[in-house]
Amino acid sequence: MASLMELLGKQPSAVPEVIEVLADILKRENTDAYNAAITGLSIIAEKEPELVAGYLDAIMGCIRRGEKEFPDDWILDSLDILIKISQKCPERMGIAVPDLIMCLENISTAVREKSYFLLALLAIMRPEVFRGHSKELVRVLNGLNIDERIYACRLIKKIAERDPKIVEDTYDVLEDMHLNHIDSNLRSEAAYAVEKLKVKEKIIKKSRIKANKISAEKREKIRAGYLIKDESGASNIPFSELANLIVPNEKDMKDILKGLGLNHLISKK
Repeated sequence: MASLMELLGKQPSAVPEVIEVLADILKRENTDAYNAAITGLSIIAEKEPELVAGYLDAIMGCIRRGEKEFPDDWILDSLDILIKISQKCPERMGIAVPDLIMCLENISTAVREKSYFLLALLAIMRPEVFRGHSKELVRVLNGLNIDERIYACRLIKKIAERDPKIVEDTYDVLEDMHLNHIDSNLRSEAAYAVEKLKVKEKIIKKSRIKANKISAEKREKIRAGYLIKDESGASNIPFSELANLIVPNEKDMKDILKGLGLNHLISKK
């Protein structure tokens, strides 16, 4: 592998072909060369993450199978590749989110920790990739390990800081956890996430209150004889004040009455 990387340094045009071969190895049933393939892809991803991103399916397949067949090191190395891809092209990572959330439930604490790091990175850079994955997050919130539940709370909090609507379906579970769970650390993390989701709730309520207040003011103005400004640009000055804006002019009034043939209404005083 060291010789191959040295060769690629001298012939960079061969990189795409080598990536394809390495990714193909990860798709095979024979796992003898898996370690070398993962190592090679990881080294290439340092400089060419965009090219390696084209083979996310092979890397994710390795992670999926790894829970049952592979040593933790292979999964951790695969996650390292994904971290390198995420730093340069996070928009490509949407298809990996369900499997990464599942990694939070892995029996290895190291895998859970690195999976959270990667998911947190995506939550900050591209929170929209979590849209439609609330059920998976709720599943982790109900997981066996306290740390995986804490990771889920923190992840939801990070997503909610940018777009609470994406994870609004997790609110009830978080609220129950915040109020009733026996672990104090988990209760605290759930409380932080709930608070971020409540901010959105407060904004909506405030907007509704403001809208209702404006509507009430408009109704009051109508009852008081006001013209409410509409799309045509109607005035919002009350009728009672319009009269004060008109200053009568005797000559003008006489001319108007004469023009209307109402000379008899003109006072001779």
